[in-house]
Amino acid sequence: MNALIIYGTRSGATKKIADEIGKVLGEQGFAVTVEDASKSRGIDVNAYDLVVVGSSVWALAWKRQAMDFLKRNQKTLAGKKVALFWSGWAGDDPVDQGTIDKSMAKVTDIVAGIKPLGTAYFGSYTRFDSWNPMARIACNFMKKEFEKKGIDTSKPVDRRDWNAIRQWAADVATKAKA
Repeated sequence: MNALIIYGTRSGATKKIADEIGKVLGEQGFAVTVEDASKSRGIDVNAYDLVVVGSSVWALAWKRQAMDFLKRNQKTLAGKKVALFWSGWAGDDPVDQGTIDKSMAKVTDIVAGIKPLGTAYFGSYTRFDSWNPMARIACNFMKKEFEKKGIDTSKPVDRRDWNAIRQWAADVATKAKA
């Protein structure tokens, strides 16, 4: 079986999640292609049995390129086995479930014809030295929130749950083979 993983990322953290999902799918017997959404034009999704699409989230929104991939391929993906994942700050804390649900609904409502066999929201990787002024403002806010919780902010904070990512990918592989 062939699997395509498309990801949208701002700083590379979502790429690492996509790569890990690809590794797990490969271990499950899939021939895997992992591609940045910004380079996904021209990819024939018909060649794949499973398509996994994910994006980093900023203000509840996916990266434009990842969303464009879903919209551009919506009709084909509606008849395929598809899984979707999100990564970002809202995934860091169980109390954020309402925000996570809103972000997921924002995407799934736009591409309503696609019925994913799995969805997941993974945590964030936060660096506090961003060159982007808007990201720096958000990171400073997050830094204060992390420090209130006793989290060391002298280095990047990685809140991605790698075991949960691997388990989700294995579950997606099982469902895709069924």
